[in-house]
Amino acid sequence: MQVFSINNQEFWIKLWQDARNNFPMARRRCRTEEELVDFWNKRAQWFTGRTSGERGQQRLRAVLSMLEQEGALGAEFKVLDIGAGPGNFALPLARIVEHVTALEPSGEMMKILKDRVKTNQVDNITFIQRTWQDVQVDEEGLAGQYDLVFASKSPGVQDPETLQKMIAASRKFCYYSGFSGQRWGRSHRELWQRLFHEDMGDNPKDIMYPFGLLYSMGYRPSLRFITTREVQEQPVEKAVENLLQFFWSYTDILPQVRQEVENYVAEHSQNGLYREVSEVCHGMMLWRVD
Repeated sequence: MQVFSINNQEFWIKLWQDARNNFPMARRRCRTEEELVDFWNKRAQWFTGRTSGERGQQRLRAVLSMLEQEGALGAEFKVLDIGAGPGNFALPLARIVEHVTALEPSGEMMKILKDRVKTNQVDNITFIQRTWQDVQVDEEGLAGQYDLVFASKSPGVQDPETLQKMIAASRKFCYYSGFSGQRWGRSHRELWQRLFHEDMGDNPKDIMYPFGLLYSMGYRPSLRFITTREVQEQPVEKAVENLLQFFWSYTDILPQVRQEVENYVAEHSQNGLYREVSEVCHGMMLWRVD
């Protein structure tokens, strides 16, 4: 039986880094940061539509409720939103706090956010088009400048270093959310097996890793979970393209890959529609740094 100290930061750092480097989804990722930013440029309109519906509003209400109950929102607060996207959180936060700094690397996401800001006549958001990985908190005078540093499923916070930068930038609170357990449904897992002849494995971005590291550092984050049931029904052609966009991050979309995905979707479709039901668990974590 292996015994380890729960306060051993090196253990949790290594565990998180090993997950990022060795799990199948991490090991097979083959796109650069620049390619991924370009990917989100192309998907910006789709993402905005997908996250603006009732499910997105439910998540927003849950997040704001948690922040308010924990005293992590105030009229005098300055907030940094890492990976602000089209402003799903930046805009509602701006109506509550003194100022929001929206950091987002995707130009198309930023354009949508700026259009929304103009439409809603919001004047207390500053825009920064950069990746969080590129930001040097100490060198740029950002240490301890924000009452709340906020990262909702942001690719910018993906390892011990970027998590610790969040803490360094805050003077009061940090909020982080991520997936808990399996992120992807049946189709992704079964196609992964067909394409790569291995199990998809665990999610290297599971919220367990940042939680364990924070606990070992002496923080005691408030942690809440929300499980949502997702039902997707879409035309065969759309289902194929969505699956191919997912697998693009892990392999070149050669003719044989496309054929495998088309065959799979055809096998699981009826009357020209592909339908999948899945349950996804989201973890929300909030902690004080002062």
